[in-house]
Amino acid sequence: MFGYRGWRRQWGQKRRCGGALVWQLNDCWPVTSWAIVDFFLRKKPAYYSMNRCLTPVAVGIRRQHHDWSVCHARPAKKLTWECWVVSSKMEEVTATVEIRFISIESGKDISEPIIQKDIVVGPNGSTDVLQGELDNMKTEPHVLASRVWIDGKLVSRDADWPQPLKYLSFKERGLKVEVNGNELVVTTQKPVKGLTFEEREGVLLSDSAIDVMPGDEQVVKVTGRKKGESPLEWIFLGMNE
Repeated sequence: MFGYRGWRRQWGQKRRCGGALVWQLNDCWPVTSWAIVDFFLRKKPAYYSMNRCLTPVAVGIRRQHHDWSVCHARPAKKLTWECWVVSSKMEEVTATVEIRFISIESGKDISEPIIQKDIVVGPNGSTDVLQGELDNMKTEPHVLASRVWIDGKLVSRDADWPQPLKYLSFKERGLKVEVNGNELVVTTQKPVKGLTFEEREGVLLSDSAIDVMPGDEQVVKVTGRKKGESPLEWIFLGMNE
């Protein structure tokens, strides 16, 4: 996700990147690898992440990540962040963009959400929306979460988490996954990282490996699950803490 999101944005930045090759699509034998589909043709989490990055209109949000060689010993006191929208459409679209700052521990917004209306997203490129600065000395660890609407329809989400993830606690998230016919309705009380559903032969999911934020219900469509079959199992980062 981090790679494809950034590369796609660069197409709108003086055409610095014109594309990227997927290596590789599927495994040719059962193995742990960087393929996005396994030997049994079941999608891996990376498949869904790439799919979200490559939708016709996609929002991106990213904080500046401190130099990996010193971030553990000397966390940055301040970091910048930026939000943008990419579009592969051949005409301008008008969008509404929301940016939230959500506490990982409490699930509360640590500051008022930013809502930018009537953003004109340029065709076949990227459009910068907003940028700012985070004061890590005065604020608790939090997620930057963004969403974009076009004609009143939510078309894309993105989230950026403080790094490294191993220092964060994901206890007691208050996550609920409710089965409603052929849909999985997902809600949470606190931010959830990488909610991934079981891949089952003959069953297709509209999405998986998703980040879930409080106040943002997500619906995953399930096709191919036979009547009477058990619900799909699921897991997320830190679930067993």
